[in-house]
Amino acid sequence: MNSGNRNTITSEGALLAKALSDFFTTKFLALSAAPFLITMAIALFVLFQLSGEFFDMLNAAAQAGQQAGGAPTNELAQFAKEYPILSAIAGSFIFKAVAGTLFYIIGGGVAVLASVIIAVVIVGFFTPVIVKEVHRRHYPNIAMKATVPVTDYLLFMFKQLLLFLVFLVVSLPFWFVPVLGIVAMNAPFYFLFHKLLTRDVAGEIFDKQEMNEVFRRAKWRIMTTTLILYLLSLIPGVGILGQVFFVIVLAHQFFQEAARLRETTMRKR
Repeated sequence: MNSGNRNTITSEGALLAKALSDFFTTKFLALSAAPFLITMAIALFVLFQLSGEFFDMLNAAAQAGQQAGGAPTNELAQFAKEYPILSAIAGSFIFKAVAGTLFYIIGGGVAVLASVIIAVVIVGFFTPVIVKEVHRRHYPNIAMKATVPVTDYLLFMFKQLLLFLVFLVVSLPFWFVPVLGIVAMNAPFYFLFHKLLTRDVAGEIFDKQEMNEVFRRAKWRIMTTTLILYLLSLIPGVGILGQVFFVIVLAHQFFQEAARLRETTMRKR
């Protein structure tokens, strides 16, 4: 058992070392720039828009509450006239400071998680190039089948996004529970991270039958790898800049899984 564990650790260490060696080359570093810049632009734009709307709402509530009279001009003004104390609180400096702090803490955390998923989606457009380069460098004798129909992939994407939204809604009540909230917030995002990243990379190497077999046989090995990558992605900047590295790591792992699977299949014949 101990020997097996040592071999596993050595194998994982060799895989990460090989992936790092690939990543720090001109081609892969250049490929990393595009997902990074696109994701940062999208994430900053969304956060800016949401923060603007949030503080506009607070200011509007305060202004509506300060109106001396007259008919309400909108629903917010109606609320302010019916609940003037709440409107006054919402417009106070202390409330804005506390609300703003909470907004940026919680919103910042969600923004980091969302940016990781956005980066995974964006790097999916570069995955074929990355996997082919890893194949050329290290595994030229392992055939890349990649015969999974596009319709199957689109259906898979739709299904996983739907499951993610359900998972997210179910987890929301637990976000504010100490300790458990950290797990509840990350669980839906890890689910989507794992599903999208593994499917993108595996789809470039296996046909449909082989993919299902590898996911069945190596389920825990793959989940261990993606969990490590997900935890790394939570480090500010790494989740966006490191997506190409993540694809390289999984490409190495799936090529090795392909070698194991095909060797086992040949032995049975």
